[in-house]
Amino acid sequence: MKKPVIIAIVVILVALLAVFGFKFYKHQSEKALAEQREAADKAEQARLQAEAAKQADAEAEAHRLAALKAQKEAEASALQLEKMRADQAAAEAARLAAEKEAATAEAERIRLAKEKESLDSEARRLAEQREKDASIADAARREALIKLAADEQQKRELADREAARLAALKAQQAMEEQAAKRVYLNKAVLPADYKRREHYYMTIDMLNAAPLPPAKPAPANP
Repeated sequence: MKKPVIIAIVVILVALLAVFGFKFYKHQSEKALAEQREAADKAEQARLQAEAAKQADAEAEAHRLAALKAQKEAEASALQLEKMRADQAAAEAARLAAEKEAATAEAERIRLAKEKESLDSEARRLAEQREKDASIADAARREALIKLAADEQQKRELADREAARLAALKAQQAMEEQAAKRVYLNKAVLPADYKRREHYYMTIDMLNAAPLPPAKPAPANP
C-alpha cells in the first residue's frame, strides 16, 4: 500500500481512538460526576433524614414532655378539683350539721318554752287552787270558830243557867236552913258564938242574893 494511505488510515484510527477515548473519558467523567452527585445526594438525604429524625425525636420528646406536663397538670387539676369537692362536701356537711343543730336547738327552745308555759300555767292553777282552798279552809275555820264560839256560848249559858239554878237552889236551901235555924233558935238556948254564926249566915245570904256577873266571851282561836 501506499504510504499516504497508511498515514491517512493511521490518522483516521488515531482520530477514532481520540474520539472514542474522549467519549469514554467523558462517559467516565459523567459517570464519576453522577456517582459523586448521587453520593452527595445520598449524603444530603442521609443528613436530611438524620435532621428529620433528630427533629422528629425532638418533637417527640417535646410532645412527651408536653404530654407529661399536661398529665401532671391534669393530675394536679384533678387533685385540686377533688380537694375542692371534698371541701365543698365538708362545707355542705358542716352546713347541714349546723342547720340540724339549729333546728334541734329551736325545737328544744320551743319545747322548753311550752314546758315553761305549762309549768307557769300549772303554778298559777295550783296558786289559785291553794288560794281557793285557803279561802275555803279559812271560811270553814271561821265557820268552825263561830260554831265553836256559839257552842261555847251555849255551854256557858247552860253552865251559867245551871250555876244560877244551883245557886238559887243553894240560896233557897240556905234560906230554908236559916229559917229553920231561926225557928230552932227561937225555941232553943243560944250558944256562946250565936252572934258570930248569925253574921256568917247573913254574909252567905248576901252573897247568894247578889246578881251573877256577865259571862266573858271566849277568846277566838286564830
